[in-house]
Amino acid sequence: MIALSLALALQVAQPALDQVPDTSYLSLAAAISQAQTGNPSLRAERAEARAAGQMPNEASTAYLPTITVDVVGLRTTDPVAVFGSKLRQGVFQASDFDLDELNNPDPYNSFYTVASIEQPLLVPEGWLGHKAANRGASAREAAANRAAGATTFQVTQAYWDVQFGARQLAALDTALATVRAHAARAEQMHDQGLVTGLDARLANLQAAEVEVGRVQAEAQLANAGSRLRAILGLPETAPLVLTDSLGPGDPGLCANGTSECDLTQRGDLIALRLGVEAAGYGVDRAWASQLPFVFAFGSAGHYSNDAPFASGSGNWTVGLGLRWNILRGWAGPGEVNKAKADREAAEARAEAAARQADVEVRSANRMVAAARERVTVAERADAQGAEALDQARLRYRTGISPITELLDVQAAATNATLNLLAASRDVHVAQAALDFAYGVNDR
Repeated sequence: MIALSLALALQVAQPALDQVPDTSYLSLAAAISQAQTGNPSLRAERAEARAAGQMPNEASTAYLPTITVDVVGLRTTDPVAVFGSKLRQGVFQASDFDLDELNNPDPYNSFYTVASIEQPLLVPEGWLGHKAANRGASAREAAANRAAGATTFQVTQAYWDVQFGARQLAALDTALATVRAHAARAEQMHDQGLVTGLDARLANLQAAEVEVGRVQAEAQLANAGSRLRAILGLPETAPLVLTDSLGPGDPGLCANGTSECDLTQRGDLIALRLGVEAAGYGVDRAWASQLPFVFAFGSAGHYSNDAPFASGSGNWTVGLGLRWNILRGWAGPGEVNKAKADREAAEARAEAAARQADVEVRSANRMVAAARERVTVAERADAQGAEALDQARLRYRTGISPITELLDVQAAATNATLNLLAASRDVHVAQAALDFAYGVNDR
């Protein structure tokens, strides 16, 4: 009954037979694996982390040379351009000193190719910027890892919501069949003159109440299935069969206090710590921007009148340079003060997150303990409910008690079963929440 209810609930929309996708049989581990590659939000997080991972490459100009090549063709009557082009091409002649030729030259072609290189030698601002970029890229990767841990938790929660919904629906089906049996029994006893017609009406009223609850449970199960598919990155019509049962199951890593449960390895806390380091380098970089930097440079060019790389002339240049922006108004001190404020904010955010993480761990531990205790209590109540229901049936059949007692016991027994199912679901989710609070799945 449970498997059938689950299969029906998870296959809400049945496409044409020639378009039915393959049914996915998923354990919780398989569902998590599917989400790690199929969840669109997680894919976006990882893509953004890869993009941020290029920041150190963008900042590598502080260490590595910059090489440019210009290939230009032009035709001009500009006196200076014509004069310079002839000199560079090695075709300048004495007749070119004619004043009229100098002032009013004929249109002239110039093609040149120039390769230039600039190599930083001493660039403190760039070095510190590269370090900040490294920390920033690592922080973004850690944040993406935290998103992976959050996805694992979301899958776990949705998975057990579906399993709970299926078991709840099955329990209500059983309860509905039982109450209808009570109504049929009351009708028989009424026909025999043993009870009034009120007994059957009361039983039918309770059956209607159970049926209303069943309709709601069926909708909740369908919604849980839709949430699970969305997290897994699967279409709504994808048939799913979940193979892990809603039982005691794996207690979770952190429920047993393993060595992997270390808050210092939680993704968002790592990201914030790296952010503090990046902000610290930002302060140093702001100071270093007030200093000069030294670089070497060189260029080689080829110039011709007919076409690029045609016969002509070439030259080269090498040198050392120092560049120092001595005064930029109040921009320099402003950058330093802003960087200091950014570092202070990063430190405060990291401290607040660490405190919040500690609260989350403590709260999750309490919820695990409470959920386990609820299961223990609910198991006893479920067993007692089954025994009480057997006794109530016998008392009603023998005329010792009215049907109201039987219906009350039936309702209590049904609630006990539903409470046990809810407690079992909550144990699984609470254990997953504890693992998430520690960040053990931030990978």
